[in-house]
Amino acid sequence: MLERSVVAVEGAVLGLWAGAMAGFAFVFAPIAFRTVPDMGTFSALIGAFIRGLAPFGNVCGGVAIAAALVRAVAPEARGLAIGRVGLVAIGLVASGYETAVIVPHMEATAAQIPGAIDTVPKDDPRRVAYDEEHHRSTRVYGLAFLAVLAAATLVPFGRRRSGPPSGVDPAEA
Repeated sequence: MLERSVVAVEGAVLGLWAGAMAGFAFVFAPIAFRTVPDMGTFSALIGAFIRGLAPFGNVCGGVAIAAALVRAVAPEARGLAIGRVGLVAIGLVASGYETAVIVPHMEATAAQIPGAIDTVPKDDPRRVAYDEEHHRSTRVYGLAFLAVLAAATLVPFGRRRSGPPSGVDPAEA
């Protein structure tokens, strides 16, 4: 019974985290891009959202790691549990890097541009630097998302068998 509860918690928190990340990338950001009139406001909104999503991911990731470690007590579940912990750790590190390094660099670069970012020619060095940061942001965010999604996909696997312990002849159990 405890194992089922731990599996449910781990799956739920990873599903929530992956869903929030997907909702941001595939729903919120595209709608904001079409709706917000200027790139400066759009960038500030996106940066604020990413900063808000990071603590949520930290909590979800921490709970998922704790659940995976509880499940890792069973020898037959240990390998996949450790794999899920590794994937969640990748998601946490990538998310932290996005929040602590990339977003501040993008904001600092945008601050060097007088006026709206989208009014600066694409070959302007400041615009080139901003666009490069955006591409890096997309790759790092994508890595975090894929790591969390992969961990969530692996949650149902590695459960203990309901039969006798491994290595025990069922006729003797």
